[in-house]
Formats: sequence, C-alpha cells, structure tokens
Amino acid sequence: MTDELRVIEGGQGTGPNAVLKSLTMTGFKSFVHETHLEFAAGITAIIGPNGSGKSNVADAIRWALGENNARVLRAKKNEELIFAGSETRRGLGMAEAVLQLDNSSRRLPIDFAEVEVGRRLYKSGEAEYLVNRSRVRLRDLQDLLAGAHLADNPFVVIGQGLVDQILALRPSDRRVVIEEAAGTRRLHLRREDALERLKKAELELVRVIDILREIGPRVALLTEQAAKWGEYETIRNDLRRRALRWYRSSFGTTASLRADLLAKLEGVDREVARLTDFVGETEELAVGTDDELRLAREEEERRRLGAQEAASAEASIRERIAALQASIDAIASERDHTRTTLSTLPAELSSLRTQRATVDQESTDAARNARGSADAARVAEEDASRTRVALAEARAKRVETERAHLLRESEEIRLSDEDRALLARDEELGTRATSLAADRAERERERGRIGVELQRARDDVAEAARVAEAASERAGAARNELQGLDGDLALVRGQAAALREAVERAQSELDARGVTARGDAPRGLRWLSDRIAIPAQLESAVQSAFGETIAIAESAFVPTSGTRDRSVTVLVGHDGPELPIPDGCKRLSDVLRIDPKQEPVAHAAFRNVFVAADPAAAYKAARAMPGGIVITPGGGAVATPGAVRVPARLDAEREGLARLRKMTERLREELTASDRLLRETTEERAAAERTQADADARLAEAQRARGDLERIADELASREADVRDLVRAGEARASAVERERAELRERRQGVAAERAIAVTARAEASQLFSAAERDERAASDAHAATTKRAEDARLDAATSEEKRSSLVRLRDTLDEQVGATEKRIAEQEERVRALVAQERDACERLESAQGSLGRATADAREAERSAELARERALAAEGSRRESEQRLAKARERLAELRGERSKLAVEEERASGALKLLEEQVRQELGLGDDEPLPDPESIDVEEIVDERERANALRDLQRLRRRLMALEPVNALAATELAEVGERHRFLATQRADLERAMGDLRLLADELATTIAEQFSATFQAVDREFGVFFQRLFNGGQASLRTSEAGGGAPGSESFDEPGIDIYARPPGKRIGSLQQLSGGERALTATALLLAILRVKPAPFCVLDEVDAALDERNVGRFTQALRELTDRTQFVVITHNRGTIEAADTLYGVSMDEGGTSKVISMKLADLDERAG
Repeated sequence: MTDELRVIEGGQGTGPNAVLKSLTMTGFKSFVHETHLEFAAGITAIIGPNGSGKSNVADAIRWALGENNARVLRAKKNEELIFAGSETRRGLGMAEAVLQLDNSSRRLPIDFAEVEVGRRLYKSGEAEYLVNRSRVRLRDLQDLLAGAHLADNPFVVIGQGLVDQILALRPSDRRVVIEEAAGTRRLHLRREDALERLKKAELELVRVIDILREIGPRVALLTEQAAKWGEYETIRNDLRRRALRWYRSSFGTTASLRADLLAKLEGVDREVARLTDFVGETEELAVGTDDELRLAREEEERRRLGAQEAASAEASIRERIAALQASIDAIASERDHTRTTLSTLPAELSSLRTQRATVDQESTDAARNARGSADAARVAEEDASRTRVALAEARAKRVETERAHLLRESEEIRLSDEDRALLARDEELGTRATSLAADRAERERERGRIGVELQRARDDVAEAARVAEAASERAGAARNELQGLDGDLALVRGQAAALREAVERAQSELDARGVTARGDAPRGLRWLSDRIAIPAQLESAVQSAFGETIAIAESAFVPTSGTRDRSVTVLVGHDGPELPIPDGCKRLSDVLRIDPKQEPVAHAAFRNVFVAADPAAAYKAARAMPGGIVITPGGGAVATPGAVRVPARLDAEREGLARLRKMTERLREELTASDRLLRETTEERAAAERTQADADARLAEAQRARGDLERIADELASREADVRDLVRAGEARASAVERERAELRERRQGVAAERAIAVTARAEASQLFSAAERDERAASDAHAATTKRAEDARLDAATSEEKRSSLVRLRDTLDEQVGATEKRIAEQEERVRALVAQERDACERLESAQGSLGRATADAREAERSAELARERALAAEGSRRESEQRLAKARERLAELRGERSKLAVEEERASGALKLLEEQVRQELGLGDDEPLPDPESIDVEEIVDERERANALRDLQRLRRRLMALEPVNALAATELAEVGERHRFLATQRADLERAMGDLRLLADELATTIAEQFSATFQAVDREFGVFFQRLFNGGQASLRTSEAGGGAPGSESFDEPGIDIYARPPGKRIGSLQQLSGGERALTATALLLAILRVKPAPFCVLDEVDAALDERNVGRFTQALRELTDRTQFVVITHNRGTIEAADTLYGVSMDEGGTSKVISMKLADLDERAG
C-alpha cells in the first residue's frame, strides 16, 4: 500500500469475538441515506418483510470485501448497485459500503487495533477501494483480508442457494467446497500459476536455446574473424610504418639526386643563356668592325686617288684568306669536338639498348612467372573450393552425428528419469500397499467384531420372537373374551337406542318449540343458539336472554368453521366494558356447554348476561350493577334500572312444554337405566379391552423390541456388508496396486532394456561423432593447406605482376632514353657533315684566294705603300675583327658543350622523376591512398632513418614479407569486431537468461511440489475433521442416524500431471430408522437438514471471523430450527454470526435484532434492538 493508513478514532470494542463491528452504507441499492449498523458478539438477526432490502445488507458486506461478480451481488452490472431512483426520489451517483473490523487479535496483517475497509462506486464506472479511508488497490485489499481468511472465502457470506447447491453439486465440484473450507483454493491458484509460469518458462527456454544454437556458430565465426582482423590491422600498421620509413629514406635520396640535377640544369641553362647572349653581342660587334674597315678603305681610297687596285686586291685576298683560315680552324675545332661527342654516343646507345633488352627479357620472364603463378593460384583455389566443400560436408556430417549423439544421450537421460519416476512410484505403491494391507487387516478385525455383535443380535431377535409369540397368545385370549362382551353390549345398545330415539323425538319437539320461540332472532343468534348446549332448566332463561340481547347488540362478522368462505353475522353487545359477576348470580356463558371454537362469539354475545337463582336475587343484582341483564330460570329478565319482564309468549306455551318435558323426563329415566346397564357392560368390555390392550401392548412391545433388534441386526448386517464391501474394495485397490506394481516392474525392466539399448546407441553415436570430428579435422587441415597454397600462389602472382609492371615502366624509360640518344647522334652526325662541308668549302676558297695572292702581291705592296695609313687602320680593324671571331668561336664551342651536358642532366632528371613517381605509387598502394589524396610530407614523418644500403635491403625484404602476410590473411571482415560486440552481448544476455530460466524452472517445480504437498495435507486434515463434525451435527439434527463424507475414485493420469483428476467427495446420509444412504433418496426436509449439518461442520472446523447467513434456515421446521440455533449458539465462541431470517426460533436465539422496512419511496430503513437489554427490563 502506498498511502499511509490512519487509526479511526472513537472506536470501542464490542466484545472479544466481535470481529465485524459495524457496517455503514450510503446509496447502496435500496439504502439511500447513510445507514449505520453495529454488530456485537454472538448472533445478530436481521428481519423484515420480503422485498424490504434485508439481503442487501449481505450484498453490501460481500461487496465491501472485494466481490466483483455482479451476478453474485444479484445485479446484471455493477452500476445497478447504485440507487437508481424511484417515482418519488432521484437516483444517486455514488454507492459506498464501509466495514469496521476489530483487529485487536491481529488477525489482519496490519498494525492497527481497528481497521476500516470499504468500497466506493461512481456512476461513471470509477471504483475506489479504501483501507482506513485511504485509497488502495484491489490486490492490496485482498492481500490484507486474506490474513484473516476473509478474502475469497465463500463461508463469510452464505446464501440459501449455497446450502442447496452443496448437495446438488457433482462430487468433483463438491470437493471444491471442502478445499475452500480448508483454505487451499488460494494454494491451488498459486500452484496453477506456478505451473503456468513453468510452462511459459519452458517455452521461453526452448526459444532461448534455439536462438543460442543459431547464433553460437556466428559468435565463433565472428570471434575468429575479429582475431584475424586484429592481426591484419597490426601487420598493416607495421607495413605502413615500414613503408613510410622506406618512403622517407628512398624519397630523400632520390629527391636529393633530382634536386641536384635540377640545380645543375638551372646552372647550365643560365650559362647557355649567357653564352647565347655573348655570341649575339659578338656577332653584332663583328658587323660593326666590318663597317669600320669599309670606311677605312674608303678613306684610303679617298686619300690615295687611283691607289693600286692590286694592293687593294692583295689586301682583300689576304683578308679573305685570313678569314677563311680562321673559319676553317673554327670549323675544324667544332668538327673535332662534335666527332668526340659523337664517338661517345654509340657506346651510350649500345648500353641503353643492352639495358632495354635485359629489361625486356626480365619483363617477359616476370610475365611468364605471373601467368604461371596465376595458373597455380587458380588451381590452388579450385583445390581450396573442393576442400571447402569437403570441409562443409565433414562439418555437416559431424553436426548430424553430434545431433544423433545428443538425441541418444537425451533418450538415455529420459529413460533414466523415467526409471527413477517408476522407482518412486513403485515405492509409493509399496507404501500404499502396506497401508492397504494394514487397513484391510483392521477392516477384517472390525468385520469380526461386527460378526460377533450380529450373531448376538440375531440371538436376541430369536428370543424376542419367542416373547412376541407368547404375548400374541395372551392377546388372542383377551380378544375372545372381548368378543363375548361385545354380544351382550350389542343387545343393551339396541334397547338404549330405542329409548334414545324416543327421547330424541321428544327433544326434537321441545327444540322445535324453542326454535319457534327464537324465530324472530337474527340469523347470527340463531346460528349461535344452534351451536350451544342449553340445560333443560335454563331453556326459558336462554330464550329470554336471546330476546333481550337483540335490543342492545350490534352486528359483527364472524367466520364459521364449516367451510372456508362462509361467515355469519352475530349480534355483539357494545354497551360498556365487561361487568363483574353480581352476588348470587352466574354468568350465562359459564353455565352453558359451548364448543371452544364458538366460545369467543358466545362470550361476546352474553358477556353481561347473568343467571340468578330466583327473581328476588335477579332484582337485587340488577339494582347493584350499572348495566347488563339478569335472567331467572323461569324465563324472566331484569334489566337496568331494575324492571322485570316476562315474555308474553312463554305463558301460552308453558303448559304444553311442561307436559312434553314430563314425558321426556320419563323416557330419559328409562334411558338412564338402560345407559347404566350399557355402562356396566361397557366397563366390563373396557376391562376386557384393557386386558386385551395390555396383551396387545405387551405384544407390541415384544414386536417393537423384536423390530429394534431386527433393525439393530439389519444395521449390523449393513455395517458388516459395508465393512465387507470396504474389505473387498481394499482388496481390489490392493490388487490394483499390485497389478500396477507388476506393470511398473515390467515397465522398469523394459526401461532398463531400453536404457541398455540407448547406452549402446549412445556409444555408437559417440564413436561416429569422434570419427566425424576426425574427418572434419582432416578436411579442415586439407582446406587450410590448399588455402595456404592458393594464397602463396596469389602472392607470387602479385609479386611477379608487380615486378613486370616495374620492368615495363623501366623499359619505357629506357626507350625514351634510347630515342633521345639516337636523336642526339643524328644531330651530331648532321652537324659533323655540315662542318665538313663548311671546312671543304673554306679550303676551296682558301686555295682560290692563295692562287690569287701571288698575283695580287705586287698590287698589294703598292697598295700598302700608297695607303699605309689606311692599311694600318684596316689592319687594326682586321685584327679586332679576328679577335672577335675567335671569342665568338670559343663561345659557340662552350655553348655546344653546355647543351650536351644539359641533355645528359635532363635524361638523369627524368630518370629520377620516374623513380620518385614509382615510389609515390608504391607508397600510395601501401598506405591505401587515392590518386587525388596528397602524400605525407617526408620531412614530417616521424620514423627512424635508414642509415646504409644493408639496412635498406633488409627494410625492402621486410616490406615484401609483410605484404605476403597481408595477402595470406585476406579476405578479412573489417566489421567483425563491431558485429561480435553486438552478437556477443546478445549471446551473453541469452546465456544469462537461459541460466535464470533454468534456475526459475527449478524453483517453480519445487514450489509446485511443496504446494501440492501442503494442499494434500491441509485437505486431508480438513476433510477428516469435517467428516467427523458432519456426523456429529447430523446425529444432533436428526436425533440419530449416520452420515459421512467419502472420497470417490480419481480420474486418469498420474498425480501431479494435468490429466490427473483429484477424487471427488460423495455424501453418505442415513436418517434414523431408514436404510437409505443416497442423497437422491432423501426427502426435501432431510436434504435441507443434511446440507445444514454439513454447513455447521465446515463452520466448526474452519470458522470464519464472522459469517453472514442469508435465510439458510428457511427450509427448516420449528423443531429443527431449535436444534440449528442451539448448534449456531455453540459456534459463537469462535465466529460472529449475522443471520437474515424469517424464522421465529432463530429470532429468539439472537442477541441483537435489526428490523428492515421499505417506505413508499423505495428506500430501506432500519430499527434495532438488543434483546439482552429487553430481557433485563422485563426481569
């Protein structure tokens, strides 16, 4: 309970046994206003007419205790429990019922001396459960009340229908009643709940095991893949680190070489550019020198008019010869240099071609090796595929044999369990057989005792038969004597009858005259006078009384006793109260012989009519009383205030009546004598009858004794038959037990044989499983070998392919270098040919100029003399021009050298660039970088450097080894660790869940077994106690007889299984004086008493704290109600009773009385009374 419970203030205990202290109802059914009922210890009776709402009190108590079945509360739905309204009152929106319980004995598991439990229901359907005015759940309320055996207890509120149903139930359903009395219904529900949870747990365990079997191989595979991926990552990281180290070292060397080459190329390019500029400037300067020479010559010509053409020509020729010679020297120098360069190029070209041929051969070999490795890899992969199939088949065979092995093992375990169960059942049956043998021996002893008693009873019956025969003889003699007296009596009766007939005729005449005298009386008084015996001496007085009464009477409606629907009107006096009897007088109704049925009417008619001995006494009495009538035997009447009247008709008829009376008197005297004789004869006959009656009584006593003894003998015979039947039933059960034990032994032998077969099968399955495992290991080894061979072949193929690719790239580089060299050779050869042609042309011109030199020598001398000055200037200009040409020639030679050097440096730089590009491609491949991703800066790589070529070679071998290991591990699952974390977590959770389920199943089985044992023990103890008390109460209610409860045979199935039906309960009842024992043969009253006895027995054995009985005594008569209330009173020491009843005897036995009535508005009201207080006031 989540809310705090509070103590109700102001509660006072009503007694040590008063558990139910009060009930408060508001809006519940017909109790519209707040109605408060207090209950004391003992018996509280609630009475009232039908339909007043008495049973609503029982419904309110049942509802407040948590009942939710609307049909049990006599409604179709719960909303009908709220007052719905009537013609004069509006309906309510809420119903409430609150019980105040005494918890001083701590019956309820809560630390309060008083506990208030209640319930509210609103028109909207919302319901509230209250404990001490705090809202709780229904489950909390039921758990609280269960401590006092108030929750789900059908014997707290008992209706008349329950008492009738107990006998009408089937034996199996009647067992439920005893179980509820024993308090095992909740244990049954707990056990059923445990079994249901066990069944669900078994299903859940099967599901978990299936999932574990499904994901178990997946976990193993992922574990292997995750380990493989970890190793792959470790190797790959190591490979990357070593590749980065190799990259940094190789990149640094190659990059330094390429940087040096680029620096040299830049220097050569700068020098070539400088020399090119110098050659251009020199050529421009040579052009300027020619101009100066021409001007000098022009000046010489101008100075030496008519100078010597020969001198000029000689000078000119000499100049040409000098120029040609210089040109020839320059050409020869350049030719020699070019030829020197050209002589080195064929060797270089041959070297390059040799390298290319070597590379081609190596590339061809690498391609051939790659193809061979690929073919080997393909063959190895095919072998691996075949071994993989073989491995899968071996694994499937191993799984199949493992499954067969597990099935055989489970079959062996099942047979072992069945053998243990059969052994336990055999032991149980042995114990039961021992018990049945002891029971049968006890029954045999009881049968022997009953046989002795039966023989004794039969001897007593024979003795009683002899006594009855003697009494019968005496009774016969008495009857003969009585027959003789009957003849005498018949004669006397004939005489008396004749006299009586004469007296009757005379009396008829007198009566006729009396009727005539009363002819004027009302019909009611005539009816009254016809039904009273009037003495002869008072006939006149009575007639006078009839006449006087008419004047002072009023009519009253009085039923007659003849028929049910007939009635007469009688005149009844109404003048004042009944008067006291005057002195010397008698009341008329006292002297008349009146039928007790007509006595009230006669008393009412003649209540103030008195008879006096004579007129004087009548007059004196009339004067002394305030009202009334005094009559005399002669027929006179004296009324207040003392007037005396004599009817006129009496004077005329008196003489005739006197004569008729005398004759009647004489006949009556004769009749009296005849009657006296008749009486004497009758007395004699009576004596004879007494003698006969005594004889008959003795005969009847003897016959009754004989009947009692015969009944005792019959009962003993019946008991002996019952015991014999029980013995036979015990023998049958023992035979059944022995048969079952024999069947169990045969079954155990069969199970043992099956277990032996199962053991053999399991051994064979184990051998097959071991063989399958060996085959699987062999297949796995073969698959691993072929897989390794395939991986090695793939690695060799990849290495060969990589080598071939490198060689192809190197051959391309060599092809480019060969092409460049051949181009350079062609250029140099062309240059040499051009220089040779230039040199030959220059030589030819030189020879021509030398031939002309002789001829022009003379001319030249003359020209020299004539133009000495001009010649000097011209010579100076010529010398300057020659110097310039020499410098230009040297510059051109240097430029050619630099261009050749640059070509070499360009080839080497291109070779270094190719090596760097190849290195970058390898590093990208090792690092897994794309073409568009930048490579790391070698200078930023934090690894140790390679110091020498030996370490470089070792590093290269390590790289190749790590590449082979990576290729051997491929393919790998990069997501194996993540999947393993998820699947592994689920596998661990399911394994934990499986262990929890197995532990919970064990606990549930143990709980179910413990509950079954507890249920059986409680039911057995309660059944025996109820059986004993049922017999006691049955004998008390029937004043004898026998009754007992017997268990019927159970249905099929093993105990504890779902198909097992527990034995039902049969009721055996034999009222006193009857031999019947079946309920179907009992009358309605006997069935009601039997059901009541069973109810009282249950209340005695398992008393509820309080019990509400709703008209359970309706079928009991007045005598049995007394016995019922006496038994109920005895039960009040442990149970407080609230009885709803119409029975007067039950009401008299109550301590407190509540009356329930219903007003015109359809609402119930209650009044109360404590009968003990009423008895004290009466005392």
